[in-house]
Amino acid sequence: MLDMDSVLLYMDESPAIIKSVYDKRIVGCPGGEGEDEHDVIWFWLEKGKPHECPVCSQYFMLEVVGPGGPPDGHGDDDHH
Repeated sequence: MLDMDSVLLYMDESPAIIKSVYDKRIVGCPGGEGEDEHDVIWFWLEKGKPHECPVCSQYFMLEVVGPGGPPDGHGDDDHH
């Protein structure tokens, strides 16, 4: 797994910052333009875990806006 310092050290350009009200979300990477374009690759992007597209090597990072939490609305502390 990549850690934040390793990603920032080896990236040629800034990562794509994806905003979310949750601690993780599904993201699709279509690649770049022209020859760099590829079929959309879907993946879960999680808080604190940079992700590299396996096709075009673009990096993505999640920025949580608001209180965060799981997208299903059920935190680990919830008891029903």
